[in-house]
Amino acid sequence: MFFEQRDEFFAMLKKEIDRALRRCDKQGKKLSLRLNGTSDIRWEMYKPYDGKTIFEAYPQVQFYDYTKLPNRDVDGIANYHLTFSDGGDNMDHVELALSRRMNVAVVFAGKTLPEVWYGRKVIDGDKHDLRFLDPKGVVVGLTAKGKAKVDASNFVKDPGIANSQLKEAA
Repeated sequence: MFFEQRDEFFAMLKKEIDRALRRCDKQGKKLSLRLNGTSDIRWEMYKPYDGKTIFEAYPQVQFYDYTKLPNRDVDGIANYHLTFSDGGDNMDHVELALSRRMNVAVVFAGKTLPEVWYGRKVIDGDKHDLRFLDPKGVVVGLTAKGKAKVDASNFVKDPGIANSQLKEAA
């Protein structure tokens, strides 16, 4: 719908956010939303709400996403947090993200996460998905689940060699 009926999409998104905000207000909670589930849309580029981005239209909402796009710069958007995703075949982009002090999500084989990866502290990303709560400049370690448990590509990292064979990020 985003690609084929953009105006209708943004109207529906506004309606859903407004409804969720009313529900959160009644419960005394703050709304947080992850806009990209399986997409990697650059929300910061769209201004559908009277010339405002979704972040400007809803400053009371905490937005967050994962991205594989290395050149997204959202540092000036206070209510939007991005975590870069290691896709297995994008190490140059991972290194760029690490050098920019972005958090990077990495999937590891097995049940044990390394303490450090590419010179960054690894935190347990399986505890929750609220990435905006994570400290800045860390690796978000995720354990392989589902088909990833038998993945033979470089998407799933071996935690045993994560520190001994990787160079330090700049």
